[in-house]
Amino acid sequence: MSSEIAEVTRVVNAFSETWNRHDINAFADLFAEDAEFVNVVGLWWKGRPEIKGAHEFTHQTMFKHSRLSIQDVVARFPTPNIAIARCRWTLEGHVSPEGLALPPRNGILVNMLQQDGGTWRIIDSQNTDIIEGVVSRPQ
Repeated sequence: MSSEIAEVTRVVNAFSETWNRHDINAFADLFAEDAEFVNVVGLWWKGRPEIKGAHEFTHQTMFKHSRLSIQDVVARFPTPNIAIARCRWTLEGHVSPEGLALPPRNGILVNMLQQDGGTWRIIDSQNTDIIEGVVSRPQ
């Protein structure tokens, strides 16, 4: 594994590690100052402060005891300092707005990262829930 792939994979794994510690400061630090993030319901946050604020709120409520696991990280590099990383995820331990336990969720996260000064940061993120039975897979 090249050092670039290893570093991009480390950032993607840090997404779940900081999530699971509910360390929103460290989570937000994974993002560039002008990053953008579209969540699973289509909310579009622009800039690290908005991304941080949205996650601070949800980690005090519906994601307070959640656990996010990342699988199958795949990265490609359209240019030497830009990476596109896709991964599958599973979320457990989250609750509804009313506080009721919800079943585990699965999805795909796409992060675009940029290397600047030797540090890889997420510049764009798109999160998608996988709803079983809604989309058929080609055979």
